Amino acid sequence: MNVDIWHIDTPPRQSSHFFAVQILAHTLNVSTQSIKLARGEFGKPYLLNAPQCQFNLSHSKDKMVIAVGFDIDIGIDIEIIKWRRNLEGLVKKCFSPIEQQHWHSLTEDEKITRFYEFWTRKEALVKGIGRGIALGLSHCEININSQDHFLHLPQCDASHWHTYLFDTQQKNYCGAIAVNQNHVTFHHKYWVNDFPLIN
Repeated sequence: MNVDIWHIDTPPRQSSHFFAVQILAHTLNVSTQSIKLARGEFGKPYLLNAPQCQFNLSHSKDKMVIAVGFDIDIGIDIEIIKWRRNLEGLVKKCFSPIEQQHWHSLTEDEKITRFYEFWTRKEALVKGIGRGIALGLSHCEININSQDHFLHLPQCDASHWHTYLFDTQQKNYCGAIAVNQNHVTFHHKYWVNDFPLIN
């Protein structure tokens, strides 16, 4: 199973819809006019005329990532890493008791990194499932000893889902992708290299 992860440095006036349509048309080898997007009950985007082609996108500041695959559920998240005044409050609200205990055992520098690693994994997961944060981030418990896996998920079999951190090409960003299948190969692609005429 193959999944493409597209990395895009987003121009300030270009919408995420533009990039999604261009990449999906490229993937399916069809015109951009034939790409018809819709949203599920909880806001997850999908292709009306090619539901077997699954995709998900995320952006933070001037970075965007789009994941595309066939016959696989996908969620992706990217976040710029920065200190937040309410970091402890977010941990208490969005982490399980075991995750909180692990987080509090870390050094101050480790806490920032681990927060974003856990946060992006959880965000990617709930986007992949298609429920968003309504699923309850604190109930999506990461296996501390094997962080690509979850111990517990509400309304889902945790063994079906896996999350992976990926290289964002910049140290001040953290990214994670979630998939509901084993043995997935990720292919990293870069907008400026594959669409030179548009750029």
